Amino acid sequence: MNYAPARAAAVTGAMAILAPILALCAVWEAATLRVLWGLLTVRRQWWLVLAARLAPVLAVGVLIHLALYAEALLLPSPAWPGWELPSLSLVGVLAWTAFGAALALVLGRLLAMTAALLVPYLALTLPAGWQPFWLRHVNGSPFDCCSTSEVLDPRVLVGSVGVLGAVAVLSVCVAQVRLAPSQYRPWAAAVVAVAALVGAAGGITAVAGLGPMPTRTRPADALVCRLPVCLWPEDAAAFAANEAAWRAASAAWTDLGLPAPAVDRIGPIQAEGMLAITTTATSEESARATMAQMLPRALANCLRDFSDPARDQRLDQLSALLAAELGVAQALGDVAAPVPTEAPRLWREVGRCGE
Repeated sequence: MNYAPARAAAVTGAMAILAPILALCAVWEAATLRVLWGLLTVRRQWWLVLAARLAPVLAVGVLIHLALYAEALLLPSPAWPGWELPSLSLVGVLAWTAFGAALALVLGRLLAMTAALLVPYLALTLPAGWQPFWLRHVNGSPFDCCSTSEVLDPRVLVGSVGVLGAVAVLSVCVAQVRLAPSQYRPWAAAVVAVAALVGAAGGITAVAGLGPMPTRTRPADALVCRLPVCLWPEDAAAFAANEAAWRAASAAWTDLGLPAPAVDRIGPIQAEGMLAITTTATSEESARATMAQMLPRALANCLRDFSDPARDQRLDQLSALLAAELGVAQALGDVAAPVPTEAPRLWREVGRCGE
């Protein structure tokens, strides 16, 4: 897909493979540090020593993501998805590297390596099929993002930064307790850990009401309009098919004895004076089939309302009539088209959703 947020979201999905590798490398580095810590005289601050050991791991993680983003966003045409998704990748690299180091400082090497491989992978893959839905919005790898009509919801960034940031901070607190000189009091790490947990709770609260999708509707001002059709810039190849299909669909609608659609434009989203019935297909036949199915629902304001079975049946019958008028195969299962003279009655009985 030639849509920058979708391409960037695909890069964040690579974290499911990269995070276990980063955590495993961090385990190795921190376990080596743990073995040598009591045997050598160390004059530098503990956190500087730990950062130096983990710097190569962090650098490799960042460089791999830079390479993935360069490939995804420069080809086939340069585009920028905004800072949200790259920020999620950066926070993920920091969090899972720190997590691996913490494992090595509290567990044996073999157990720490096993946990480093399993925990990040499961945290990044399993929530896609779990409830509550907020679980899938706090791991830094948004699922089902993004179609050209969607952008990443900013609450996902807040939720993921809150939780992954807490993982990183708690891991550093563990390192402080294990590596800091005796004059450092554990209560300081405990206070920071509590603050991190509060931040994680705030991130979870931000996404608690988001539902299953990590997206929101893309702003309509990004649309490109060639009246009467409006499309996103990435879908410009579908203009001709939508224009021809709309002329045929609106004519077929009135040929059925139904009132002409009182709209100026059609597009991919519902807006003032716009019906959300366009398609990204470049085939006129496919566009006609889509409009036959969607036009009755869009005019009745029922695109997302399927709560009334009787109304849904009438809308399906109208779609079947429209498909027959347009000469396309309907995609409505076993719904049989009534006689065309029934169309006005069916339309009167449909009413409007939300009334």
